[in-house]
Amino acid sequence: MIIAVIGGIGSGKSSVLRMLENLGFRVCDCDKIYNQVCEREDYIGKVGEVFNVVKDGKIDKARLGDIVFADKARLRLLNSLAHPYVFDKINEIYLQDNSPLFVEVSAFDRSMKDKFDLIVLVKSSSDKRVQRVKLRSGYSEDRVLSIISQQISEEEGEALADFVIVNDGDLEALREQVERLKI
Repeated sequence: MIIAVIGGIGSGKSSVLRMLENLGFRVCDCDKIYNQVCEREDYIGKVGEVFNVVKDGKIDKARLGDIVFADKARLRLLNSLAHPYVFDKINEIYLQDNSPLFVEVSAFDRSMKDKFDLIVLVKSSSDKRVQRVKLRSGYSEDRVLSIISQQISEEEGEALADFVIVNDGDLEALREQVERLKI
């Protein structure tokens, strides 16, 4: 079983993933997989051709982010290039022992639903999300809100989710919800 852990930036997906790992579940992070994909020459070539963001043989992720987080169509285009690589790697990891695998998916969209057996949404108030991201990444509030505007809405996420975790309290409240997941 492959389970997506979705939610907008700053919602607490990484915290949930760490807790699941501490409970003995296998976990992986699409962002880490994507970073590996960004080292592949064939992918670098495709992204360079489409977005013109390759410098010295490497993808300029900051420039690429500025482009795709300002335009949903460009984000969908990037996802169409990246997803085949990312999902191949997720399936490879899963097939190593077929036990449940929780996958943190920061750029989830409706087209990915069929790639997963279950979906867990982690949600949090917009104010808390903005503050978390500003603290950890140093982004301006406008930058965080721009990223949030390009991600799946919590309402759409709830409609797709099999489980919803609300991360507006402390870590203990979050842990209690994670422990109640019936997987």
